[in-house]
Amino acid sequence: MAKRAVGAKSGGRVTRRRGRSVVALTLFGFVLVATSVIWRRTFVLSQSRTLQLLERQRSDLRAQRAQLQREIRDAASREKLMPLVEQRLRLRMPSDSQIIVIEKKDVLPPVRDASK
Repeated sequence: MAKRAVGAKSGGRVTRRRGRSVVALTLFGFVLVATSVIWRRTFVLSQSRTLQLLERQRSDLRAQRAQLQREIRDAASREKLMPLVEQRLRLRMPSDSQIIVIEKKDVLPPVRDASK
């Protein structure tokens, strides 16, 4: 027959803990901690993959922006624009004899009359 330890409390309740319940609670605590550690590592791994994907997209976008800036610079160059301007707008580059250089004279600004 199994012996039970009876405490000093009234009603004849058992006051000592059973060994199985302590082991079960310890195992439950271990499983809970292990599960939280595994979940945290999985979460961090997925976040790191997402971060790597975003960094790759950012570097691709920077490369695309640099390519577009080169294309804009090339399209705005004089060699590309001159034929289009001559064809569509019927403009032409003047010869050197047609260019007149006007020198800027130092002109004093008009004085304002305070009485007005």
